[in-house]
Amino acid sequence: MLDRHATAAATAGGADAPRVDHAERERRARLLAARLSALPLRVERIGCAVAPVAVPSYPDGPRPSSTLVLEGAGLAGHGEHVGWTTAAHLGFAARVGSLPLARCATIGDASALARERLAEPYDRAALESAAIDLALRQASTDPFTLCDAKPRPVRYVLSFARTANPVARAHQELAGAPGLELKVDADPRWSDTTLAGLAALGRVAVLDFKRSGDVAAHLRAHRLLPDALLEDPLPGAAPWPPSLRARLALDQPITSAADVITIAEAPAAVNVKPARVGGVLDALAVVAACAARGVEVYMGGMFEVGVGRTLVQTLASLLSPDGPNDVAGIGRADRPAPRPHRLVLRPPPGGGLAG
Repeated sequence: MLDRHATAAATAGGADAPRVDHAERERRARLLAARLSALPLRVERIGCAVAPVAVPSYPDGPRPSSTLVLEGAGLAGHGEHVGWTTAAHLGFAARVGSLPLARCATIGDASALARERLAEPYDRAALESAAIDLALRQASTDPFTLCDAKPRPVRYVLSFARTANPVARAHQELAGAPGLELKVDADPRWSDTTLAGLAALGRVAVLDFKRSGDVAAHLRAHRLLPDALLEDPLPGAAPWPPSLRARLALDQPITSAADVITIAEAPAAVNVKPARVGGVLDALAVVAACAARGVEVYMGGMFEVGVGRTLVQTLASLLSPDGPNDVAGIGRADRPAPRPHRLVLRPPPGGGLAG
């Protein structure tokens, strides 16, 4: 897991490097996609371990989880499935076990097979990330080397679900974590007092409406927290004013690069989730499309509790180190999550995606 490579150092690993602008982000995304697709791959065995993980912050008890393991040439690559039910994980294990991955000579082949045989984006994402991890290890390389870049310390946010008293929850999460920022699931019914209390913290980077609320609720939140991104507000009959649109972020509506290309009015930012869009290669296409339109990006997770967190943290370091990346480590019952000011990443020894 990448959390083993995270430290509290805020300035190590290239923090003073130039900001990753749109042109550089597009270059990196397209170069990494091309080089990953061409990587040789040898798969000899397929395994999938399905087991719940005890996560104190997960709202419904143990987090259903599974890890796909692809083996070849004496090495193993891992990919995490982010399905929300045990049935989804068991179904994936059954489907992926019958795939003819031994016929795939490159990552591009494996990705094409996933598109052909797996309808669910979560399935494709888990398979592709395991194949990428294995191919990187077999080539003794890593994503940073492939796109000629050094790891950058990652700005990240800690997210928490909608709650009746978000100010109290925010104080709890921020205690003992200087510099930590928040991504808060917003309730359109919150009072001005509650929103003002969040604003007073000076640490809320993103308010996530999750396709809820009306224009009045969005405007009220924007007025009281003007610097926060407003993610996925439900579009209403009245248009958003320019000031709000300048802080508009999209997540759920973006499922492919085509969504970015065809949307009439581009948002200020897009929350890119590899699992939502179907894998790393599709996520890189979304990032490149955003960069071409001048749209900022930040990486997001889907409650990964294993190697899937490695993936989104690595992509954040490469493509959006300065964004409000929703990639904070998730603590388990036996291991609290670290809370460094910045995540400092190092390529894993011997190559690969997961350390």
